[in-house]
Amino acid sequence: MSKDEAIDFNAQALEGEIELTPPEVYASNLIEWAVERHASDLFVSDSENCVVVSVRRLGRVEPVRRLARAYGRRLQGHLRVLGGADAGETIRPADGRGVLATPDGGIVDLRLSSIPTLFGQDVAVRLFDPVRGARSIENLGFDDAEFKIVCDLINRPSGLILVAGPVASGKSCTLYAAVHALNDGSRKIHTLEDPIEHAIPGVMQTQINLRAELDFADLLSAVLRHSPDVIMIGEIRDSRTASAAVRAGASGQLVLGTIHAKSCAEAIDSMLQYDTNPKFLASALIGVITQRLIRHLCSSCRRPVDVGDLEISDRIRPRLAGHTPHVCDSVGCDECFGDGFDALACVPEILVTDRVLSRIIAEGAAAMTLEDAARERGMLSLAEAMEARVYRAQTTPYEAHRAIPDPALAALVGKAQTAGK
Repeated sequence: MSKDEAIDFNAQALEGEIELTPPEVYASNLIEWAVERHASDLFVSDSENCVVVSVRRLGRVEPVRRLARAYGRRLQGHLRVLGGADAGETIRPADGRGVLATPDGGIVDLRLSSIPTLFGQDVAVRLFDPVRGARSIENLGFDDAEFKIVCDLINRPSGLILVAGPVASGKSCTLYAAVHALNDGSRKIHTLEDPIEHAIPGVMQTQINLRAELDFADLLSAVLRHSPDVIMIGEIRDSRTASAAVRAGASGQLVLGTIHAKSCAEAIDSMLQYDTNPKFLASALIGVITQRLIRHLCSSCRRPVDVGDLEISDRIRPRLAGHTPHVCDSVGCDECFGDGFDALACVPEILVTDRVLSRIIAEGAAAMTLEDAARERGMLSLAEAMEARVYRAQTTPYEAHRAIPDPALAALVGKAQTAGK
């Protein structure tokens, strides 16, 4: 049976016919299909009358298939086996990792998590293609000015760099790209993760183990005795980890860590709320990157939209990099699978500390005071960085406003909607 006969990924539901295909064949073809479309996650979830298969692609969940319950349960069991979890254990949460060889000869790293739900279980599989999935720092979506600043930060010999943002804003991807850029054999690099996303040759990677009472703070203290040059901390989420990260950044290591915050100033305020000493934080911190992910317009089918005169501020105009400012909308074609978007791109707000900002941090000033000072010193806000990408026709006004609600972006959305009528 050919792959096309073994699995048919239309939106229509096939209940009985799909059962002719063994679950292991279906799983291999499904994962290959998902990876080809740059899906980041696969979900096989019990609902009231069936098992729903869906994927997360370019940050959005898309339905794939509704399977008969018996067959869907067999598929869930096979995925759990691939991830090293007990196929029959469904009443407790489970986690696992695995590697799958797809029918086209590719290799995909899997990270599985399963949790009980009202109608059965939800099996979530994070997909990572070691060949197509690894992003270099050049391909994250930074413009030339942002790329130069970020490269300068990660090549400092020591200090603390925070990468901030909400869940699913690409923080881990940025950290991994930075580690890959630094992993040239001349530095000893340690990572502390929960969980380890994927293996990096030449890097010492450790996963926290809460059952063994080993959290980020405990492992960070141990790692410091291994003479690291670079330390990556998967998440700073308590006072002990925050204090240890500041101490490491001030004592000669380059420390990269993520933290949940809406802006650069709020990330620093969160560190202060974790009871870090303001003066120690000011001496250790060298920069903060706060980011969001937006969908990037397909270059093959995007369509210009006449929104009239564009009022571009003097802060944004230098970031157009010679582009004639214009606005485009999504269309959809075969190359982007009809979506109108072909990739996820990172949009950052970058704060680089200097004497003035360090003094403000050391004084424990409010986040608003710090943000105003950083903007006076040239920092573009997330909304301004989004606006620049709209004028460069890299994304749509609606997509930018969805990621960062802002009055200027809302006005552009209104103009684009009027022009489209």
